[in-house]
Amino acid sequence: MDPIERELVEDVTRLGVRAAVLLRGVMLKKVDQPTLEWGLKELAAGELLGRYFPLLMERPEWVSLLNVLHLVHSLDGQLDFQVREYGLDSLKDDLQEINVSLQEIGELFDLPQLREAV
Repeated sequence: MDPIERELVEDVTRLGVRAAVLLRGVMLKKVDQPTLEWGLKELAAGELLGRYFPLLMERPEWVSLLNVLHLVHSLDGQLDFQVREYGLDSLKDDLQEINVSLQEIGELFDLPQLREAV
């Protein structure tokens, strides 16, 4: 893996883990909606999506990385709507999907610490 690909994997994995921690906090009622909104903005998924999308489109086997970026970016942009329409509990589905993708990333790139964390 070249340095740009390694950076992509590390950046997206870090983003996914941080998003999962935020969402887990919501499920445990330790993170409120304003804190979640702030945290999602800080993750800057849209910036990473813009930077890495062309490379991810060349590597269909890296769909789990694209899925994490897309999920977190969508949450950032549509959180108010999702919470208003479906409530904070609806975020558990996003958390599960992020966790599945992180597990796949851990297996694809042989990241045992990531497989164990999710």
